[in-house]
Amino acid sequence: MLEDKPEDVRSVKRRFDKISKIFDYSEKTFEAKLEWEMEWEGLLKSYLPKDKGAKILDAGGGTGRMTLPLAKLGYHVTLSDLSPGMLAVAREKLERNELLDRVEIKEADISSLPFHDESFDLVVCLHGAFRTIDAAKELTRVVKRGGKIIVDALSRYGASVHELNNNPETTLKLLKSEVNHAYDFHRDWMRVFSPEELKGLFEKNNIKVIGIYGSFYPLLSREILEKQRWDDKFLNQVVAIMTYLRDTPSVIGMAGELLLVGEKI
Repeated sequence: MLEDKPEDVRSVKRRFDKISKIFDYSEKTFEAKLEWEMEWEGLLKSYLPKDKGAKILDAGGGTGRMTLPLAKLGYHVTLSDLSPGMLAVAREKLERNELLDRVEIKEADISSLPFHDESFDLVVCLHGAFRTIDAAKELTRVVKRGGKIIVDALSRYGASVHELNNNPETTLKLLKSEVNHAYDFHRDWMRVFSPEELKGLFEKNNIKVIGIYGSFYPLLSREILEKQRWDDKFLNQVVAIMTYLRDTPSVIGMAGELLLVGEKI
């Protein structure tokens, strides 16, 4: 049974407000470059609306990492996030790039979005913003029929493997689906899903699942992921490996994160 763990929204907001000024420093790392190649270049771009007049929601978009390139392509984007600090950083970046006129910035919890039903042609919710069952209902509510949704979530089996060194008892509970949450790197509770659970959740919310993909960045050491200089040949090889794993059904469940692409019916 899918149940949510109560979350202190105010504490989450305070934590992200506190780190908002330094949040983008990680964008210079190998991990950020790898995520960009895998998520933006390798996947998200292929699902963008052909009509530049389409409305896009970057839900839980933080400092605008996805909003900025979308606005540069000419789309009109609504950027929402729980943290006013993160949104302030996003606003500064958009102003520097003279893109603020293409973006509406809205402080909002994705579990209770202040938008009308079927407002957006595409909804994107990435990088740990999706945490609750209510969020799934809200994200799908604001997508137009025929519109696309792209969401990532923490993998149940990936979290189980990660937790094995710390707490075998928790690992066993995760594997048996006796608990629905694990800690993420912010030491905050994150909802975990198997590929089947994630697919079922969105199907219940009128989403036809086009594909579920796996993120295997945890296979690399922190030393490699945090590098700020690297060889392009190495990057290309890693991207090829990650792409192969991402698209292989027999191993997707063991990914660190799952990424779902769907269409509202």
